[in-house]
Amino acid sequence: MKLCVPSWQQPGTWLANARALASLPWIEGMELLFFSYDEEARRVFADERDDIARFSERYSFSLHLPDPLSPDALDLVETTNSFVELYVFHPWKGDKTRMDDKIREGEAGWADLLESLRAAYGADRFAMEYSGEAAFENSLALFPDLPLCADSGCLIRNGQEPLDWIAARHTAIREIHLHAARGGKDHLSLGPGDAWLPGIAAAAAQSDWRVVLETFSLADTEASYEAFRRAMP
Repeated sequence: MKLCVPSWQQPGTWLANARALASLPWIEGMELLFFSYDEEARRVFADERDDIARFSERYSFSLHLPDPLSPDALDLVETTNSFVELYVFHPWKGDKTRMDDKIREGEAGWADLLESLRAAYGADRFAMEYSGEAAFENSLALFPDLPLCADSGCLIRNGQEPLDWIAARHTAIREIHLHAARGGKDHLSLGPGDAWLPGIAAAAAQSDWRVVLETFSLADTEASYEAFRRAMP
């Protein structure tokens, strides 16, 4: 298991967060967040890319690709391939119950892009994240051998039991985005009320999973870390 955090724990860039967190010994890895790869993100990342790459001696990196998956991902993977271990992406979101030519083209384009990435950089380096039941199952039908990323908060919001879902897919899991969900909100700190947490902590301790405590402030993430540490066997 590698215990990781997202690259947004305080206001600032990817590099600013990497520098700020480097002194915390319990953080083993970082999930580089790219919710978009627009002109501004490209400019900032181009300035920081080499310094971030040097942090690969300190952190094990994964990278969350922009959603929806688009041809921009080709450039982003190319520039980070040498130091990022795993790429996480969301399923294709087209509605198969309304399958018209445009939806078929969208599905085919998504599948072709993913196929190209896996062929060029390694099929085992791209993990699909659970972000909703229908999209996940539809996309998994296209690529049944995909590595997977579990998201505990999304699973809870969709009425799934995180421990059961993860246990059923144990061998395919590469990364877990671990956070609580309550009152319709997720990305909350883990706590003693999360009855499923000890089971996941025990399984993670015996695995090579990346476990990302996916909250977006250092105070919340440190609270999750304490809850996770107490839940460990």
